[in-house]
Amino acid sequence: METISFFDYKEDYYHGFLAGLLKMMDGYILKSNRESGLGRSDLLLLSPAYEGVAVIMELKIADSFAQLNDSARQALCQIKEKKYDAELKLEGYHTFIYYGISFYKKLCRVIAE
Repeated sequence: METISFFDYKEDYYHGFLAGLLKMMDGYILKSNRESGLGRSDLLLLSPAYEGVAVIMELKIADSFAQLNDSARQALCQIKEKKYDAELKLEGYHTFIYYGISFYKKLCRVIAE
């Protein structure tokens, strides 16, 4: 029997898991590790350009349960500091939802703006 283990806790594991779930959303385009601003955002979920909604997600791995909140906040700050929305603004997107997501084993913390 094949199973998914929380011991596979590197960021790329969670990245792939979320990308697989989000890819199934009708009406949205999923992009992974797209260059924008001063770096690469982990995941982008884009509505059709004429609707102008973009969801930017940055993922982090916490070293402990106690670090989940701080790690999620760091992810959210990284989105803003690296200006991951810069190129999307030029493409006509005007509404942005930012998610800082932190994982620790089977636990997750999400902070949104």
